[in-house]
Amino acid sequence: MFKRWVVLLTLRAARVWSIGILAALSIVACGDGGPQQVKVAVSVPLGLEIGHDMLHAAQLALDEAGGQVGDVKVALLVFDTSDPDGSPISPEWEQDVATLASGDKATVAYLGPPTSDQARASMAVLNEASIVQLSQAATWPGLTKPGFGPGEPGKYYPTGRRHFFRLVPSDEVQGEVAARWADWLHFRSVYVIDDGTAYGRGVAGIFELGARDLGIEVLVVDSFDGDSASPEALEGIAMRVADEQPELLFLGSSLGAGGEGLIAALRGLDPDVQIMVPDGMVQDQLITDLGAELVEGIYGTNVAVPAERLESASRFRERYQAAYAKEPPPYAVTTYEAMQVLLHAIERAEKPTREGVLAAVSDMEEFYGVLGRWQFDARGDISLTTISGMQIQDGAWTFFRILE
Repeated sequence: MFKRWVVLLTLRAARVWSIGILAALSIVACGDGGPQQVKVAVSVPLGLEIGHDMLHAAQLALDEAGGQVGDVKVALLVFDTSDPDGSPISPEWEQDVATLASGDKATVAYLGPPTSDQARASMAVLNEASIVQLSQAATWPGLTKPGFGPGEPGKYYPTGRRHFFRLVPSDEVQGEVAARWADWLHFRSVYVIDDGTAYGRGVAGIFELGARDLGIEVLVVDSFDGDSASPEALEGIAMRVADEQPELLFLGSSLGAGGEGLIAALRGLDPDVQIMVPDGMVQDQLITDLGAELVEGIYGTNVAVPAERLESASRFRERYQAAYAKEPPPYAVTTYEAMQVLLHAIERAEKPTREGVLAAVSDMEEFYGVLGRWQFDARGDISLTTISGMQIQDGAWTFFRILE
């Protein structure tokens, strides 16, 4: 059995924090002659299945290390950022999580969040606290690059020092590749819609530009508010799409942000409509929630490569399957890699402090792990640019091809 080196913190509806200990791990201040003990904060949306998959992957990495690197004991400080009365990927709760993690002096690193809107809410808080932040899935380009949003990326780095790193390519890669894939699939007209979030607008906008450059006719560019769109509003959008009769609908959305409702409404009107979604919706829960028959044939791009397609991930895949009796989804792979990087940095830091761990990640050169050989650039972006083309076939997300 794996040990569980975890402290779980859950934000209640009344915004009061309560603490539950999932394992008998005492986390205390460093004492003379005793082992040093630190925490890695993990921000995950446990209201979604993928949040549990990510937590499992981080836990597996720590279990394999025996909860310790060198003479430093490490615990996970787990924050659930799903609002049971609202969004399962709440930026407001993410900001509270970052503030709480920053106030815990034993916390030297932060894993997450997986979404771009949540990252935008937490980055400046963690930057001011000098806490290194690794995201396994946040893809908005403006988090690290200029030219995408007002004040970006500088407003996320008030100290002037970069603290944010990501384990996936950003959306300017994904959106362009998705457009090229649509062209390769011979779609000649497209209806583009997004859910109003930074992530949804960003990837849909980049797809739109790429599609136009490739000569694909963009019939309509549309948007809805994923936080408040009613079933009736989504039904109305679905009717507009059906009226336009595009060869393809590109839906810039993520699970829990309204996209599922639009798919259900649209497939209810036209079961044969072709749909392409970005990585935020390439999750098994989409199939579970809507039913395999309704979502059959949907195309998806994923900035993470499935574990079974990575020779370097074979050992991780076997261990994950043995521990959790399921295939690790792609973002479990990137979460595991992020935790491995943080353990590597804690062990090699001059001192296992916030500044020491941040310096160790910033100065890290080539890393070899489950993703293969890669490195971070000066902006904090990973050198890998591989995008997976996926499709729902026979009720499961199935690898289609590597996209370039």
